[in-house]
Amino acid sequence: MSNYNEYSDEHISAYIDGELDNEERAQLLFDEQENPDLAERIYDARILKEKIQLAYSDMSTPQFENKSFSCTAFVHQRFPLVASLALLLIAAAMFVPTLNNNDDLIIAKQLIKNTPVVTASNIDKAIGTNKQVILNIAHYQPEWFSESIDHIEALLIKNKTDKKFNIEIVASSAGLNALDADTSIHAERLNAMAERLDNLKIVACAKSLARLASEGNTIQLLKAITVTPSVAEQVAKRTGDGWLYLKI
Repeated sequence: MSNYNEYSDEHISAYIDGELDNEERAQLLFDEQENPDLAERIYDARILKEKIQLAYSDMSTPQFENKSFSCTAFVHQRFPLVASLALLLIAAAMFVPTLNNNDDLIIAKQLIKNTPVVTASNIDKAIGTNKQVILNIAHYQPEWFSESIDHIEALLIKNKTDKKFNIEIVASSAGLNALDADTSIHAERLNAMAERLDNLKIVACAKSLARLASEGNTIQLLKAITVTPSVAEQVAKRTGDGWLYLKI
């Protein structure tokens, strides 16, 4: 929606309750960060829902009875965490253009689906003489991921004086777990690499973040990690500019 006022109270309520699909959730999440009035409407709606739920609970539920999980309460209680994610999404909303070329997106989705995973020992060979590479993390297995990072870091350091050499890591689906500051043993290292190395950028897929959050798995991103609306759009954008796509 181009006009933030077009969002009805019912649509906002469905967003708060996790009843929208991933596409709608991602769009409204971006719009919420771009428009303070819309953000205030959503926040007020959350507070109102919480008050109603608490009032109803006080009247009808014995204190010893187990209460059902409330997504709204979960988000409200962890508002600082959600806010930090929201700030990261602002960057994506402001600086990442939306791709309108369906052919590019279709090709990108096929690349993501059909490209085989490159093992850690073959990363150097797979990159070869390419100077601009987008690496997609769609799965996360901590036991082998350290070796992959070792090879990537070595390449970045080796080519740090070459301003044309750039690697972008984009995490999506289960691969986002590699960036989770609360659970990943690699999150701190990746964040430090992104801060230290000018030729490295690490990006998280907003649609995947929204889906995981709706499932109760909120990913805590560190400050050097940026956000893109979707992994398909980011891959389409980079490959359209001649970047090599690899999956690790």
